[in-house]
Amino acid sequence: MKIRRDDAWMSFNAAADADDFGGVRIKHVRAAPLKPGGRTQVSLFASEDGGRPHPRMQFEMPAWDDPAPPTQLFNPDPAPTHAQALRAAITAALNAHAELLAAADLDLTLAHPNSRKYARNSVRTQRIAGFFAEVRSFAASAGLGPAGDYAIKELEDLAYATKLQFDDVDTGTYHSYQHDAPFVHYLEAILASLPPEGSEALAVLPPGQANAIMLQRDQAQNHLDHLMRHKYAFSGIAETDIERTLGGLMIDRDTRKIVSETPATAQSLVPAYELLRVDPGLGAGDDAAHPHAGAWVYRSELGIHLEDGTRIEVGDDQLRRVPLATQDITFTRANHDPRLRKHARLDWDRNGFVSNGKIEWVSWAGHCDIKAIMEQLGVTLDDANTVTEYRSDTQATTTWTKKLLVEAIASVLELGSLYQRFDGSGVIKRGITRFGGARNDSRPDRLQLTGLGQGRHVRWPLSGRQDGFTVIGMTIDGQPVDLDTVFFKQIPNIAKLELEDNPRFLKVIEGDYNLIDVSGATLEVELEIDSIDPSTGYPVRKRDTTTIDLGPNPTQARYFMGTHVQDPAARELYRVYLDREHHQFVAELDRYEKQDQGWVAVAQPEKTVTFPLAKPLGCTLSRETKFDDPAMFQSLLEVALRSGQNICADTDMEAAVWNGVVLGLSSKRTGVNPDSRVEAWKVEVTARFGKAGLAYLVQRDEDGTPKSYCPAPLNGELMAVDFLWQDFPDVGTKGKIGEDWVVNKTMVERGIVGTRVSPSTPGGLFIQDQHIKNIYELLFCAIGGYPYTIVHGNKRWGFESKTAHKAAIAKLEALRAALSFEDGEPKPDASSDTDA
Repeated sequence: MKIRRDDAWMSFNAAADADDFGGVRIKHVRAAPLKPGGRTQVSLFASEDGGRPHPRMQFEMPAWDDPAPPTQLFNPDPAPTHAQALRAAITAALNAHAELLAAADLDLTLAHPNSRKYARNSVRTQRIAGFFAEVRSFAASAGLGPAGDYAIKELEDLAYATKLQFDDVDTGTYHSYQHDAPFVHYLEAILASLPPEGSEALAVLPPGQANAIMLQRDQAQNHLDHLMRHKYAFSGIAETDIERTLGGLMIDRDTRKIVSETPATAQSLVPAYELLRVDPGLGAGDDAAHPHAGAWVYRSELGIHLEDGTRIEVGDDQLRRVPLATQDITFTRANHDPRLRKHARLDWDRNGFVSNGKIEWVSWAGHCDIKAIMEQLGVTLDDANTVTEYRSDTQATTTWTKKLLVEAIASVLELGSLYQRFDGSGVIKRGITRFGGARNDSRPDRLQLTGLGQGRHVRWPLSGRQDGFTVIGMTIDGQPVDLDTVFFKQIPNIAKLELEDNPRFLKVIEGDYNLIDVSGATLEVELEIDSIDPSTGYPVRKRDTTTIDLGPNPTQARYFMGTHVQDPAARELYRVYLDREHHQFVAELDRYEKQDQGWVAVAQPEKTVTFPLAKPLGCTLSRETKFDDPAMFQSLLEVALRSGQNICADTDMEAAVWNGVVLGLSSKRTGVNPDSRVEAWKVEVTARFGKAGLAYLVQRDEDGTPKSYCPAPLNGELMAVDFLWQDFPDVGTKGKIGEDWVVNKTMVERGIVGTRVSPSTPGGLFIQDQHIKNIYELLFCAIGGYPYTIVHGNKRWGFESKTAHKAAIAKLEALRAALSFEDGEPKPDASSDTDA
């Protein structure tokens, strides 16, 4: 289809240039900063190195303007001459100005409804900071030494410690995979709104714009395909029933045709795939003619089907087979579609083989982390407009609801702030991410056994599989050991508020693996043991316990340590033992083979592996501690307590991840020992998905600076906080950092932006980002006060008035009606470097 490029076509394309068109070209205003929710400044486009603004989503939360900043709050008379007098003067001033320092005088009705708590929290922290700046200035001139510094730091910590409430704004979703809530629907709406290839709608566009739309379609489709392959699960995920549990048809990313597993891999744990087509050569007039010659088909347990699900009769010799790599597979959303195949298989979690049963929930559960970021920033689009958008090429209207717009911003944030240099030399992080604590990944405990030399030690288990090896009991010299504290660097005496060094503690590795010496100990261990189900041939796991004696006089010759899957495709696994009699670590291989009675383990003695161990046996044990060093949390606690900004928390250390914005935080000192300079503190956190706490001891130096922290378990009062965090993302398509031009790493990897070498372009690489540009313009219109839009000539105009919007549409439709078309291919477009 091509259009006659006559006067009518020229008038149609020039319609938006007329003075009475009434819209604002969004390209000309889209770089303006916005402030949704009242406290966070958002920009969606930014200019780099003087060039035109490109898509770059940035966030900043400035301190709230104090409408009545106090002048002088600390002017003691008489002036203190020693530390105790200074302490008394500070305490008296804090009490005298308590209401002012608490910002009780603020008129919060002047603040945005979604940011009123931030207004008070921010002003409160600014006033406390100002007060102690005055105190430090006085103390410096008075020369009161370390004792004076100690009093200031101690009282400052107590002044900031309080019970804070934060603004509670809710996106209304955490994009749960199991409730058809991942952010895929807005991408489907984008694809549905674009002119189809070969249509009249595509033909009416000016030169260059048709190609730009095809690029945008490809980028949006790549975006959706990745989410459907990795982030969507309608009823959870079962790899042996992938279509019905995921809720989508397995298709080829390129041809969009339904994929079939090859019959040859039906008994394998590693399926292979193909596309099927009835041989086009079997057309009419041939004795072997087939009524569906040339049709693409797929295989199910019931037979061969056309793409619409109709079952047909066709011989194997009448089919063409096109091998397909697993990485080329995605899904098209099709909940409850009758074509969803029972027992369709896919290695969804990419661990090397198809597993039987449901995949562990955290792999597919949702995006509580993205929800937390949006709520921490206050960018929940409560005050954004629904956008009603008309396209003059398709003559169709799309309504971008708040639900779709929340999906859009969430899906962009999920792309992250990591960029790669144009020259391929490295990766750079943009934005601000603060993290406190260490994520509990439910990794196993690990034994390290001393070998016969450097690099010949043994670590067990080999994998980091969740809960694969857990020490549940320990005795040393016949005495039970407290597993809650044996991994601490210091042992707390909570009653006396004292700390003493732990003689078995060695160091912290990998952030939160605490390493201790367990030489001579006896361990009781809970194991997760691998096996092969004799009836199905699929890997299975079961729980069991074992005892391991590491002492000088073991009671057994060898101790079972667990299993390790060596080759899932070949159904090979090791059973592993600590052989105390021969001072070695032994791994014995079994291969499971199909026999009459089912899948049976067959020993492979020639593949036994042994590792000699030192005498006497040295052994260390490392554990991903549930009680992280409290020092790791202090920077995030200070962000909340000393700036008033929201933070986020994982309040469930038993789950691998369960993030939520913090809605309330209290911090108080519960005890102090002046002689040991040890204080007890308790922090309670209320977050979106639960409550948790921190209890710890802190020991101060002579000048009041904290020098060491130690967890003090809460004894069942509250579950411990797993980690705290805060994020100000910076999600752009490209940018310049110093002299380096960079491109968003995730966008490139997923095909969401295109790249091509262009020596004339700064940095030598041209970035095609039509899809992200379109999303950011839509978000700008929603937040920036343009609830009505028109895309004409693939360029967007915004309208504040519904009446003006309708008038402009009427004008365009009248001009559109005058266009004429003819059969034939349009001329190739000259350029695709255009703005949506």
